[in-house]
Amino acid sequence: MIVTTSGRYNEHALQKAKDIAMRYKLYFVMRKKLSVKEIKERYIDDVLVVGNDEMSITRLSDNDPVKYHPNFSMVRAKRLLNNDNDALADAAELKPGMSFLDCTMGLAADSVIASLTVGTSGQVTALEQSFILYLLAKEGLASYDTNIKMLNDAMRAIETVHQNHTDYLEKLPDNSFDIVYFDPMFDEEINDSQSLRLITEVTHTEILSQKTIDEAKRVAAKKIVLKDHFRSSRFEQFGFMQQVRKTSKVHYGIIRTDFEVD
Repeated sequence: MIVTTSGRYNEHALQKAKDIAMRYKLYFVMRKKLSVKEIKERYIDDVLVVGNDEMSITRLSDNDPVKYHPNFSMVRAKRLLNNDNDALADAAELKPGMSFLDCTMGLAADSVIASLTVGTSGQVTALEQSFILYLLAKEGLASYDTNIKMLNDAMRAIETVHQNHTDYLEKLPDNSFDIVYFDPMFDEEINDSQSLRLITEVTHTEILSQKTIDEAKRVAAKKIVLKDHFRSSRFEQFGFMQQVRKTSKVHYGIIRTDFEVD
């Protein structure tokens, strides 16, 4: 991957681009007057563009950039800060001080909500196998300014890991996290927006297997939570209790590991 700046950049963006290239052992090139397309053609590689206020990655095989932005998590976070409910927080029964393992980070929208809910006394770790999504989310979480201190703090508190979730789970001791969470790619399309299409195309399609669920059962002290399309067969396949949400195509499934009865 090539790292460069936007066409118009300040010294902070230039230094940030150089730092990212060094940190991830990527090749930095000065933008000069080259277009992203010209850089791709010259170096035959994906291009990470670091701007004054945002970052994006344009793949060699596509001209549309994938960008980091908190997106809908901003709306959800503001609702939480106004003491409204959030579907994930409710399904996982998240409380301050709890630990949460997000096995499918993507651009970290759900991890942000979990971090905001468990607070400074809690812990959120997020796994992502796609290097493109991992890099964008890690750097975005560390630097994006929402103008809301509590939300910024929640973003900065998330630990991000570039690894396959099954491999990571296998190495964890029993009961390492209160909640283990999965949000795999849906088998059915819900939203055909351009941004979601781009994210889908750079996401590793990690198949949710029985081995993964078995490891999650060992690691989760309280619950495993699955977010999926309401028609997904994975709820029944892996033994999740599906929570029906009549106004949404997105449902949550629960496997309790603390053996308490609801």
